[in-house]
Amino acid sequence: MFKKYGLILLLMLIIATVSLGCGGGAEKTTPQESPKQESPKEVYSLKLGHNVTPDSAVDQGAHKFKELVEKKTDGQVQVTIFPSAQLGSEIDMVKNMGMGAIDIVVPGDGAFGTYTPKFQSLVLPFVFSNVDHMDRVYNGEIGKEMDATFRQTANSTILAVWHRGPRNLTANEAKPTPDNLKGMKLRVTTIPIIVSAWEAMGTNPTPIAFPELFVSLQQGVVDGQENPLDLIYTSNFHEVQSHIMLTEHTYSPWLFMMNVDKYNSFPEDVRKKFDEALAEATAFQKQLVKDSEADYLKKLKDAGANVIEVDKELFMKKYADSGNIEKLAEKYPEIPDLMKRVMALK
Repeated sequence: MFKKYGLILLLMLIIATVSLGCGGGAEKTTPQESPKQESPKEVYSLKLGHNVTPDSAVDQGAHKFKELVEKKTDGQVQVTIFPSAQLGSEIDMVKNMGMGAIDIVVPGDGAFGTYTPKFQSLVLPFVFSNVDHMDRVYNGEIGKEMDATFRQTANSTILAVWHRGPRNLTANEAKPTPDNLKGMKLRVTTIPIIVSAWEAMGTNPTPIAFPELFVSLQQGVVDGQENPLDLIYTSNFHEVQSHIMLTEHTYSPWLFMMNVDKYNSFPEDVRKKFDEALAEATAFQKQLVKDSEADYLKKLKDAGANVIEVDKELFMKKYADSGNIEKLAEKYPEIPDLMKRVMALK
């Protein structure tokens, strides 16, 4: 009898031990909740085009922007840069930007006549007294109106105004006074009012696309051209032009522009980092231009260019006395009011 109860107690003890062991195992193998996987962030691959050389201030500014925006967004924004008009002329690039084939373009004043004709007189000679005057205009109400026009005509927006040095004349002989310009075949941009301005100065203006300019100078298609010192040097124009006249006749910007739809497609956090990167790149580019003017002048002199300090007042008077502004106003009635607004910001 005792043996029977002892056996029963032993069996009950074994069953309890096994059950307890199984319960412990079940507790250890209870599945845990898996951490939530974040959805991969969308990557924005952007094409940026401009029409000047890889070592120019524009290109260096573009590369600074690329470096900053890719770092700030942890690679969520990727920028590929196409210099030297690889994606077409300024006008073509702006057109394709509006269609979404290019995301960002940094055009100069060559695009004004096509897309913002109301404001093309801003690139006439002697409109701006210096670069600060230019900034006040492009970063003020006039600049906002120009941006609204680009949005309508090219589905693109001006996000920043970049600097370039003032334009100077080059030729294969000295042109120290405006009287020396008579009959000179001068390469100019394709803007019609620029053609008229240099006609008023006595030259024979010849519109030629920038990528074709070096060969045109080399082959004597034109006698000279006008551009900032950095482009004269980096485009090697000093190799086919012996004289540089420091006329400083035009201050004009580079416009950092972007397709409106692409810019608006950024989430708020990406747009904020994009804007921060662009602001820093803009400050870098402006300082680069400021610091480089004297450096490029020295490089040109060291390369054998004959640099001539001209009396700018003579050139200004020649243009003022030509009556070109009054003549243009007959065709472009907005010019007098625009010039008045510009002068008020001087």
